[in-house]
Amino acid sequence: MKSLFDKLNLGALERRIVVGAALVLFIVVNAMFVWPQFKDWNKAQLAIKKAQTKLANFQKEVDQLPQLQKKEEALKDTGGAQHASAEIALALMRIVEPKARGAGINVSSWSPSTAGTPSADGYFEEHSLRVSFQNTGDAELLKFMVSLGENNSTIRIRDLTVKPDATQMKLMGELTMAASYQKTAPASKQPPNPKRP
Repeated sequence: MKSLFDKLNLGALERRIVVGAALVLFIVVNAMFVWPQFKDWNKAQLAIKKAQTKLANFQKEVDQLPQLQKKEEALKDTGGAQHASAEIALALMRIVEPKARGAGINVSSWSPSTAGTPSADGYFEEHSLRVSFQNTGDAELLKFMVSLGENNSTIRIRDLTVKPDATQMKLMGELTMAASYQKTAPASKQPPNPKRP
């Protein structure tokens, strides 16, 4: 079987030139198209390592999901009621504060209850708000107490302590108000039954 060089009738020198040209062409093609890709290989290896690290971190978080769901349920059972009580106490203060300003009461401190007191039947929760006032006239105090009962308000006065101030011309003391709110039912842990067609 004849080689390519035999078919082309090339001499020894011509064969060397052809082999040298092919070798130079091979080196040039590699230098232009293959060798620059070696840098991309390192970048690809780094990207693969980063992706594997991220995947491992995500997997750790996914593995903790059942424990986090249990914690969430526990927080819903205990923290929800406390959060609702705090919101109710703040809402009570928002109702009373404008009435005190409108009546001209000089409030020195507000003390809302942080937790409600359950009623005997268990359906309601009582929240209280204690207000300390000073340098207030009797007309302003009476106007404030009357305003608490307006518009079918559920706010009532539980305790009132009044005494004259140092000038003997104005009043100072403490007033404790209370209001009952319906307790929020705890969320059901069982999923609702699917509707049947």
